[in-house]
Formats: sequence, C-alpha cells, structure tokens
Amino acid sequence: MEQSVQFLLRLLGGAVMGTLAEASVARHGATRPDCPRCGRTMRLVEQRRGREMRGLVGDFVYGRPYYQCRACGGGLAPDDERLGVGSVGYTPALSRVAAMTVTEVPFERAARNLSETLGTTFAEAEIYRVVEALGVVAEAEIQVDMAIPEANPATPTGDTLLIGVDGTTSFIDGDWHEVKVGVVGMLGPELQHDAETGRDLLKVSDPRYCAAVATEAGEFFPRVALLARQAGFGHPELRRVVCLGDGGRWIWNRMSVFRQDGVEHIEILDYMHASEHVWQVADAFFGEGTLDAHAWVGPVLQDLLKQGPTPLMDALGKLRPRSARQKRELQNAKDYFTANRDRMRYPNFVAQQLPVGSGVVEATCRTLVCQRTKGAGMRWTRAGAQAILNLRCLHLSHPDRWRSFFARHPLRRTPRLAELRQPQTQAA
Repeated sequence: MEQSVQFLLRLLGGAVMGTLAEASVARHGATRPDCPRCGRTMRLVEQRRGREMRGLVGDFVYGRPYYQCRACGGGLAPDDERLGVGSVGYTPALSRVAAMTVTEVPFERAARNLSETLGTTFAEAEIYRVVEALGVVAEAEIQVDMAIPEANPATPTGDTLLIGVDGTTSFIDGDWHEVKVGVVGMLGPELQHDAETGRDLLKVSDPRYCAAVATEAGEFFPRVALLARQAGFGHPELRRVVCLGDGGRWIWNRMSVFRQDGVEHIEILDYMHASEHVWQVADAFFGEGTLDAHAWVGPVLQDLLKQGPTPLMDALGKLRPRSARQKRELQNAKDYFTANRDRMRYPNFVAQQLPVGSGVVEATCRTLVCQRTKGAGMRWTRAGAQAILNLRCLHLSHPDRWRSFFARHPLRRTPRLAELRQPQTQAA
C-alpha cells in the first residue's frame, strides 16, 4: 500500500512542480536575450518548448520560451538558468541527494539506492553525468578562489589552527597515481581523550578537507592555503599554527607559507612515521621481527616520546654497520632524523596537548580517498576522480560548506552533457 501511495504522490508531485515551474515562467515574462556566444539579440523559435525534468518529488515537463541566434546558431532557454536547473535534467533538490549518495557509495549502488528510495528507476549513467558535472563546477570554484590569494581571511573560531598534509594513491587512467590530501581545522579549547595513549589532546573542530590528483606539491598546496584562509589563517586573532605531517620533503618545503609575523609556528613530525624509520634500522641490524629488534626499539621509542630526539640520535650513533644494507639504512635514518630534529620535540608538544600522530590526517586519507576510490574493480579517469573527490571533500567537511555550495546554484554552471565522458564499464 505504501509503495502505491508513493507512486501516486510522485505523480501528484510532478504535476504540481510542472505547474509551479510554468507559473514562474509566465510571471517572469519573455524578453529576447543576447547570445552568450556572439552577443547578438536572439530570435524566439518556440513560445513553449517542453523541458523534461527529474525531481525529488516527481518527474515533470514544463514549457518555456526557446531562442536561437541567427548568426551562430546557438540555442538558449533563459528560464532554465533562472530556475536553477541548468543542462543536466535534474532538479536542484534531486541533484543534491544524488551527489550526497555518490560521495558515499559507487555509482551503480547509488542508482539502486535512489531507485529503491524514491520508487522510480534511475540509471547509473545519468547519475554519473549529473554528479560529475557538479564536481566540475566545484573544481571551477576552487580554481577561481585559489587565484585570489589576497582575499580577506575568515574570522577564526579559536586561536590555534591545525594544518595536516599527507598522500595516498588511487588507480587512475590505467595506473596508480598520487592523491594528495589536506585537512585544516581549529585545535581546542575542548579536549578529547586518546584511548590508545591515555593522553588528553586538544580536539580538532570544524575540519575542512581538500584532495587533488597531483604529482607536484605546487599544484596541491594552493588548495591547502585556500582552506587555511577560509578557516582564519592571516586573521589577527590567530595565535598559533600547528603543521602536522610525515617526513616527506614535498610537505615541509611548503609549510613555510603558513608562517606569519606574531603567530607561533609549530611543525610536528608524525610520531608513527618516525617509529617506522626506527623499525627499519632495527630490522636491518637485528633481524626483521626478532626479539632483539623489539628489545632495541622499545626503549628507543619510549625515550623519543619522553625526552625528544637526543637519545635516539645517541642510539643510532652507537650502531656499527657490518653490511651494505645496514650502512644504507643507518645513514638514511640519520639523515631523516637530523632533517626533522626540531619536529620531534615530542615532550614539548605533549605538554601543550598537541597531537603528535597524524591520525587525523591518515584517517582523512582512508575515509576521504581510499574508501571511495579503491573499491574492487574501480577504474577512474583523472577528471572523474577529481570531481568526486571535490564533492566528497565538501560533504565530509563542516555541513556549512556543503549547504553553501548548493545555495550557489551549481546546476546553472554545469557543462552540457555532451561535454562529459561516458562512465567506464566498471566505473566507480
């Protein structure tokens, strides 16, 4: 019975939406527009050309004036843009629900979920095109915002800003490509308990995310800088910036852009990444997974956390390599820890209740990228992966970012369906 009622309600809802859309067109009146391509005044071709729409409460058709340019042949229905429906054939409400669903599950499952929920049939290919078009608009907004770095920073909600950066990989364009990830949020003043370490840490609030299919750090860091400005970097009320990452040079060579006069700048090397380098030395000198390796690593890591890098450097200095591998691993470790020495002042960081592990960043890599782009059989194009990552960043960030994106009527700026690629056989 309920499914029957839903079917009838969709018929009624579609009829109401069609009537409301045509009433809006009639109230607005018809004025011959100028051609967006060549600027010439267009001629009226049809007074009431039908437009088929799929909507959240029902599918419908509404009529509106359609114009054509004599000079270049381009066609235009101005009421489509005014009503915010763009070229994709979905209403704003339905496109928003479709995008939210696709950010969580693969396209095929999203089509099934929408079909089951709304009581009508949705094709994977149409959802793919609609959602990718929205992701393309999101990317265009990011590019515009990154091009105006002098924009006034937002007022921060606290005095300590956390900036974390990491990287992972996804299978894109037939090969594994790097995906760089950033998270920006406020630290404190609330505390959260870390059950694993037993320590109380400043809580990360209002996190914002960005991700890019990018090999070069220079392509990616403007996105992080944009998030930082939107969170309050550069505002006089900000007192401290905490930068967190692994030992990658591509990260620390760029973190200096977040230095500001009068603002404390703290760089922290992820403790877990530091531990991995200690273990690499232990495996080379004492055997992988042996009791001797554990016996050497345990005290070294405890001292590193409680006393900082000095005991670690002393322990490395006492090792005497007997093979080429040992010599290589030891030298690599010395170079790594020397370069990051000031970022390993863990006792100082712990005393300030700062995070010393990049769990928040690595969790972002898993939830933002891996859970959505690394499913079995998933194959992505670069543009398709970036489009989905853009929407996923908006959805997982503070809800205001998702709401404000759709409040800007992104369907008005979506590319035509012919400009978008068809989904691959096993599209993600």
